[in-house]
Amino acid sequence: MNGLTARRAGSPEPVHIHRAPWVFPGIGPAVADGAVAVCGDHIVEVGKARDVVSRYGTGAARLWDHEASALVPAAINAHTHLDFSGLSLSKPEEPPGFARWVFSVFEAKGGLSPSERREARSKGRAEAAETGTVWLGDVVNPPLDGVVHDRSLPFERRFVEVLGFSARTLEEVLPALHGGETMPWPLAAHSLYGTSWDVIRQAKAWTRARRLPFSIHAAEHREETAFVRDGEGFCRDLLTVLSRWNASWRPSGTSPVRTLEALGVLDPQTLLVHMVHVDPEDWDITARRGACVCFCPRSNLWIEGTLPKIEEAIRRKIPCALGTDSRASNEDLNLFREGAAVLDAYSGVEPAVVLRMMTFGGARALGLEGSWGVLAPGAAMPFLAVPLGGCPASENDLAEAIIRQGSMGCGAWIGGETSC
Repeated sequence: MNGLTARRAGSPEPVHIHRAPWVFPGIGPAVADGAVAVCGDHIVEVGKARDVVSRYGTGAARLWDHEASALVPAAINAHTHLDFSGLSLSKPEEPPGFARWVFSVFEAKGGLSPSERREARSKGRAEAAETGTVWLGDVVNPPLDGVVHDRSLPFERRFVEVLGFSARTLEEVLPALHGGETMPWPLAAHSLYGTSWDVIRQAKAWTRARRLPFSIHAAEHREETAFVRDGEGFCRDLLTVLSRWNASWRPSGTSPVRTLEALGVLDPQTLLVHMVHVDPEDWDITARRGACVCFCPRSNLWIEGTLPKIEEAIRRKIPCALGTDSRASNEDLNLFREGAAVLDAYSGVEPAVVLRMMTFGGARALGLEGSWGVLAPGAAMPFLAVPLGGCPASENDLAEAIIRQGSMGCGAWIGGETSC
């Protein structure tokens, strides 16, 4: 690394130019022999190294060479549950199915105390930071007494989860919302079997009025599909055992996605998590409404041994992101390993598309567009330098090299204090 000391015109802060053999910006094509110029905590220029250096480097900017590396936006994990990060469950040899899995989680998590929740969250956040994740879409269960604000890396987009299948109103399940403005975080309805449909509508209306994202587990497992369509099966039995059954409720007679459309909750600020048991009409509805989808394939394999049809969403240009879900159904919170799992399971999905799902797609899903998930003027720091271990011949070769190297923990933060 070598440096020149200079400043951006009109700025009291120096410009730092990070040069590398490749820049993967998250949107638009990759740039060979590229550079990213930063000033303070924001990016000011991205392009060919010769152009960026000529603009700022006439004895003015400080130049950093990242030899044999690619510059790439940090990963954005669009769906996880940090409160479960302290669980030490082993991946089963055979998928247990949702019914057995959910009881194992009930037993493992028990009654976590606030201090245990804080410890678990700290453990999960540290793991995410060490593996190149800058933002987490974290679902938090009330009460919130174990959750503290922390602006260190990684940042969190917290979704407060509303639960209660027999509840009638949003305020009934989340009293903090009484008065309208006392709870600033986005909301996540658990699911069509975990949250009453009246509350789902109200939660979406609450977030829509505040232009906040809204998240819900959708079409994750067969039991959910059977329950929503017919009102029978394990989900009904579980609600009865937990004394949360609503005797006046009636099934929709159709799929979870079509049910959510009928409830009026599908729009570009809705994030549908999992989307495994989805037919072509469901995909068409999702595309038409502009809803985002977060895939968590390793979690789906853990629980049910079934993968979502990611190719169907990509073909319809549905906005897609990736998430790890929680340590209750995944071996780690490394989003690069999630991306590598997609590469291994889906030969028809291009690596560049997967890497964009992990970066720009996550930012879009969490309402962070423009500032995160991209290397572009105005975007925020930090980002990553990932060693390539070779000379990629194409954008897809580059993306696969980044994902594979990231999955092994190779990389360094630029603009952050944490190494990964």
